[in-house]
Amino acid sequence: MKFVIDKKLTCTSSEKCSNDIRTKIKSLLKDNIDGINYHISILHKDSSHRIWVFLYNKTGINESEAQGKNIYKASSLVEKFKGIMPTESEIKKII
Repeated sequence: MKFVIDKKLTCTSSEKCSNDIRTKIKSLLKDNIDGINYHISILHKDSSHRIWVFLYNKTGINESEAQGKNIYKASSLVEKFKGIMPTESEIKKII
């Protein structure tokens, strides 16, 4: 499942900003593991960020986006997201 969130943020360090966003999202996703059950991508622009959160629906299938299209690839590393998936509003609220 893919969530795309546009957020008005300004940052001076994309590394610190990424770490902050990832920490907040990780707290919401509990025991799920980044790179195994989900992954996050962040585009940093002046005063505007686009954040992609991909929660894996199936074991063995990695979901991503390229040029606005969903891409699905087989991956032995991917495991289905555990527990109840958060809503988009829950993810937006935590960021």
